[in-house]
Amino acid sequence: MPRRGAALVPGMVASMSDTQRKRLKSAWPVVRVMLGLGLLAGVFALPALLAPDTAAPAIKLPIEALWAVVALGLARPRAVFETIRGVVAVWALLVGVLCAADVGVRTAFARVFDPVRDLGLVADGWRMLSGTLGVWPAASLLAGVLIAALAWLCAMLWGLGGIARLGHARTRFTLSIAGLGALCLVIAALPGARDLAPGFRSSASGYISARVAGIETALADRRAFERALPRDALAGIPADALLSRLAGVRVMVVFVESYGRSALDDPRYQDSTRKRLQRIEASLRAAGLSARSGWLDSPVVGGQSWLAHATLLSGLWVDNQNRYDRLIDSDRASLNRLFKHAGWSTVAAMPAITLAWPEAAWFGYDQVLAAADLGYRGEAFNWVTMPDQYTLSATERLTAAMPAPLMIETALISSHAPWTPIPEMVPWEAVGDGTIFTPQARRGDPPEVVWRDAERVRTQYRGAIDYSLAAVGSFMARHGDNTLFIVLGDHQPAPLITGAQASQAVPIHFVADDPELLSNLRSWPLTAGLIPGPHAPVVPMDEFRADFVRAMSAPLPEMPAND
Repeated sequence: MPRRGAALVPGMVASMSDTQRKRLKSAWPVVRVMLGLGLLAGVFALPALLAPDTAAPAIKLPIEALWAVVALGLARPRAVFETIRGVVAVWALLVGVLCAADVGVRTAFARVFDPVRDLGLVADGWRMLSGTLGVWPAASLLAGVLIAALAWLCAMLWGLGGIARLGHARTRFTLSIAGLGALCLVIAALPGARDLAPGFRSSASGYISARVAGIETALADRRAFERALPRDALAGIPADALLSRLAGVRVMVVFVESYGRSALDDPRYQDSTRKRLQRIEASLRAAGLSARSGWLDSPVVGGQSWLAHATLLSGLWVDNQNRYDRLIDSDRASLNRLFKHAGWSTVAAMPAITLAWPEAAWFGYDQVLAAADLGYRGEAFNWVTMPDQYTLSATERLTAAMPAPLMIETALISSHAPWTPIPEMVPWEAVGDGTIFTPQARRGDPPEVVWRDAERVRTQYRGAIDYSLAAVGSFMARHGDNTLFIVLGDHQPAPLITGAQASQAVPIHFVADDPELLSNLRSWPLTAGLIPGPHAPVVPMDEFRADFVRAMSAPLPEMPAND
């Protein structure tokens, strides 16, 4: 015996009169078309809904969806109809893909997606997502998104296909839609129309036009960068004057991942970070070290740390991958190369480098200590290959026999997302090959659990920054003899951590056991200690290279500023 629910709809249809069945049959294509129109209007409305200045209560009904239905309603014969339907689908799909990319890039990097300069983020994004959530959860998430997009596209195409089945009602339906579109234009033209709700916007067309215009902007940016590459105001410094005030001093440039101004200024993090910096400052004083601190403006937010590294070391503003690729192919001398020319041995200790790194050739290192070269035998902390304390310990051990003086650059990653689990400090003598950290790497919830709660993610970020600073501070107090430390953040973390309106500033700290070295930086807007002044000027990161080299070189004649 069939279930009642299974026979309910057929039973209702069977109980209708012939007239009622005919009305239902004639109304069904209209319902189908309205479904397709709704799905089409929804995707065309996305650019307006995602705009930062969009008023939440307003209903956005883009008129492109209406014109698309009008074109389909007037299309004859069937081949023309199908061609127009395909064009509309491609147009809608393009808008949807760009909007999805905008959401992802804005969430991670606080900016819009650039189709010319951001294509390389696809592979980087997958590595980050799979490293945070795990390969299978990340693959499942992407598969779910693709299936949902395919379902939307099929449903929209099926719905719009109902226009061809409207029969005699097709002309009336088309004229009605055209009239509604004309009414939208009239309303949009009225004074004060921007304040009306619902708001009628031609959002998708403008959105695509802006992306097309952005291609020329990207090409012009590349040309401007290429003109700036050979203009190096430091190129003429004599070798005997270059960095001469640092003669015989070891220099360590330490990037701390995601260490931005919000860690010191945001009420959610400042107490923890400032207390940690105060404790470090006391330990430095006890070890005979002095500190000066300030602010730098980073070219990036949320990720792409290599762009910040390139900006600091090249003296050029490298805020996109096109600029980075062009820089790597150029003859411009990095800060590392300038040290090499002046007689330093140059080393990179990079625990995040797990693949081939051909870009290292441009930086000019004598030796690269990638993740495998650092000799870590403990377990990884999810995406983070090793804790910062181990990186610093291994760097000190592996560079001890290298010819002095040394210029060491390292990028610490314990404060890199997903911020779980967070390492803890161990006695330096117990660090060894890193196996002591394995129990720490196995504890706590995995990223897919932590990242379900935004507040918990922020708590984890706070703890990760505290750990990274503790590791760096303890290391400096132990190994500060005849050394200049330059410790800075690479960029602010993602807007999830800072909020959408946070600045792009990062702290920079100079620490040395010789006050005379730090006195050479007196022309910089620096504050004594490890906490920069709240009103101290923010210096663009690309100015660091020229300012630092001038300050640490013998008195030089006045030179033209770098363009």
